[in-house]
Amino acid sequence: MAGKNPENSSFCRWYNNIHQELSYPPTEVIWSPGAGEKGPYRILPFIIGESIRTEELPEVTLCTHATADQVYHIVELAKRWEGPLSFSIFAPGLDAGLAVALLDRACRCEPAMEKVSVHLIFPSGRPPALGHINRSQGDCAASDLQWRKTETERKQRDMTYPINVARNIARMQAGTERVLVSDIELFPSEKLASGFLKMLHGRPLKTNVVFVVPVFEIETNEEPPRNKRQLIAAARVGLAVYFHRYVCPHCQRFPGLTRWILRPDSGRISPLIVTRREFPNHRWEPVFIGTREDPLYTEDMTWEGRQDKMAQMFQMCLLNYRLIVLDGAFLVHTPGIKRKAILSNIKPPSNRGQEKRNAIIYQSVVKRLLKQYPSNRRCRQ
Repeated sequence: MAGKNPENSSFCRWYNNIHQELSYPPTEVIWSPGAGEKGPYRILPFIIGESIRTEELPEVTLCTHATADQVYHIVELAKRWEGPLSFSIFAPGLDAGLAVALLDRACRCEPAMEKVSVHLIFPSGRPPALGHINRSQGDCAASDLQWRKTETERKQRDMTYPINVARNIARMQAGTERVLVSDIELFPSEKLASGFLKMLHGRPLKTNVVFVVPVFEIETNEEPPRNKRQLIAAARVGLAVYFHRYVCPHCQRFPGLTRWILRPDSGRISPLIVTRREFPNHRWEPVFIGTREDPLYTEDMTWEGRQDKMAQMFQMCLLNYRLIVLDGAFLVHTPGIKRKAILSNIKPPSNRGQEKRNAIIYQSVVKRLLKQYPSNRRCRQ
């Protein structure tokens, strides 16, 4: 988008011109679904609302999230995803100013932003503030704003990222029953939403069934593939692998991977296999199309502590969820293939502490769930 100048008008529908003053009545603030009023975070929903009628789009919402420094990834997602997008941003204090500046630029540069709704998340003690960021200059690459990533309040104050609060909020505010909860750096294959709905042939929702979208990653400077044919071609020459292959093989290696790779691109989305989150796949953290009624993500778990979706997956196992792996649909992570560092056993003390904390929270949730649901020996921890 470098060299393209922003429009004078916005493709987005801002709540009461909130991007100019960021003022709002306290009654507009809500709480996270997992913690409620006593939780540490507050949410200002729909600072941007969809300016296109949802029923005019494929009725699957991509629910994504980001910190303020990652906001501009939403431009590429909006261009690639056919349906509506629900976007939650962790923006404590002055980070909201950076987030709003980036959103304002995106909304004046990319027409597809009309499909996006945006929600701000912030600690109760650090409400959003605009600050003094000049938004009047700069092209559609937002290069004049990107350098501010190193100045975020989150980084300066060493705040952890409440990733599961962000996931729950994006999902809760979706305008469709079917949702795909995904990360901001995961780009969908082309026509994923419409192809998925075509596969279903208008069949009604079923309880305790989700549709797994396989995740891959591509080498830096390679164009993210848009269809399976392009992805397989990249994989055959080592430019693409399944997500986290070299850093956490069990996290994203999905059942039926070899069959998925060997099956030619049919040009459509179809079921590959039906599986469950049971041994030996009990450490698997799939990304899937589900519904707003699926179990929530455990909000106490942070991004820095890793394995933040494990508690949700354990609950889904106890609820006997069926996981249908989709062929012909995928997500691709950019930029670059993640590999372990040479001194991978040396981690910042803060991360070790967060990993220990997440592990303790997970064990506590497991104990609670085992009392709540019938036991299943195959639902390993």
